Amino acid sequence: DVSELRRRDRMILSRDATIREIHHRVKNNLQTISSLLRLQGRRLESDEAKAAVAESVRRIRTIALVHETLSREAGDEVAFIEVVRPLLRLVEEGLQSPDRPIHFTVVGDGGRLDATVVTPLSVVLTELLQNAIDHGFPEGSGGGNVVVSLGSDESGLSIRVVDDGRGIPADFDLGSAKGLGLSIVRTLVTTELDGMIEMRPATSAELDAVGLAARPGQTGTVIRLTVPLARD
Repeated sequence: DVSELRRRDRMILSRDATIREIHHRVKNNLQTISSLLRLQGRRLESDEAKAAVAESVRRIRTIALVHETLSREAGDEVAFIEVVRPLLRLVEEGLQSPDRPIHFTVVGDGGRLDATVVTPLSVVLTELLQNAIDHGFPEGSGGGNVVVSLGSDESGLSIRVVDDGRGIPADFDLGSAKGLGLSIVRTLVTTELDGMIEMRPATSAELDAVGLAARPGQTGTVIRLTVPLARD
């Protein structure tokens, strides 16, 4: 019996090592693709084409980041905060500019999530941060603050992205949004994650809850995402 237990332990260790190696190789391949796209982008002359390639690079780097984190974890789960922190740095490096400095803050941790959930969730979060910056803090706006709040309970995972930017119209309808980024978000949330998402102007209470305050002429925006999680 002891020999059988040892054999099973060796099999589990071997399986975990193999899975981590696979994630590591996938990460390397995605980084190679990202580098090739950046080289291609430098040869383009159209600003629209350059922007499209840059967005593709950002999405690929997001997925590579997830695989990098998974390559360091044993088992099929990962602490979501270990993905969110470098994700915020990635967005900050790619979207910051001198005339709109933006301060990112993460609150909570979201617990440990299955690898099958982390990848689409990370892509969704990246798109939401991109949208918050592009529409809440246009060039020359002076920048502002974005807070990502993570929480989990028996009903699943909850994510709030709150900013103190210029806000969105009160009648904004996410279901009819035509932008590619929000279309990706809507598809991943409803089909891959079986979750719910809403985007609306922030209230004073919602800004206060994350340590922000409404600025003159700017209402801010709150995005609320809920994802059900399987429980053993």
